[in-house]
Amino acid sequence: MCGKLVSPVMANSSASINDLAKACARSTDAAEWEEFLRRCTPLVSLVSLRVCRMWMNRTQPAIVDDIVQEVFLKLCEQQRRILRDFEPRGEDSFLGLLRIVATSVGNDYFRRHNSAKRGGKVITSSLDDDSAQTPTAGPRQAAGMQQDVLLAQLDHKLRSAEGAFAERDRLIFWLYYRQGFTAEEISALPATGLTAKGVESALRRIAGWLRTQIQPPNREAASAQNAP
Repeated sequence: MCGKLVSPVMANSSASINDLAKACARSTDAAEWEEFLRRCTPLVSLVSLRVCRMWMNRTQPAIVDDIVQEVFLKLCEQQRRILRDFEPRGEDSFLGLLRIVATSVGNDYFRRHNSAKRGGKVITSSLDDDSAQTPTAGPRQAAGMQQDVLLAQLDHKLRSAEGAFAERDRLIFWLYYRQGFTAEEISALPATGLTAKGVESALRRIAGWLRTQIQPPNREAASAQNAP
């Protein structure tokens, strides 16, 4: 551990969360960490509450508190690797990273506890690719960026969808393609209200709908529309 540091970043409390996160990556200054916790805890608590509600169909303060604690422990793991590897990609972009970390830690919490109850093997999602922003080889990094862009486009399409099941479809899509849940695991969540076969059917329907949204229009149809 390094000695106590006095960072100019904390000269006033208006420092950006990006600068604060970078300062705390290597500092043990109590004032910096107190400010960091003050700013980050509300978002981490909110995400933890939503994850808890998704898994249990209700909120349980003790569990939310446990998840919040695990999130900050995750940030301190491996000599604060997530904070050290963080590279700002826009104003307050650390909050986006923090949201991803909190969601992943919350999901892992419930998967771990549910698996322990069933006596099964625990499978947790990794933070290395997205949350920690670890540099990778050129082609792999480019492919990862392309995937992020595509997923962002698909998420935008899902957000714009209308209908009674639009929000549930978006939840299923993200749990399956982003968090790595199986159809059986998704069906166990109270928020979905589907069997494993129902989740598989929903995934096929969602994928089919998204293909119609992102595929270029048929040339003949476009010509017919442009005809006088």
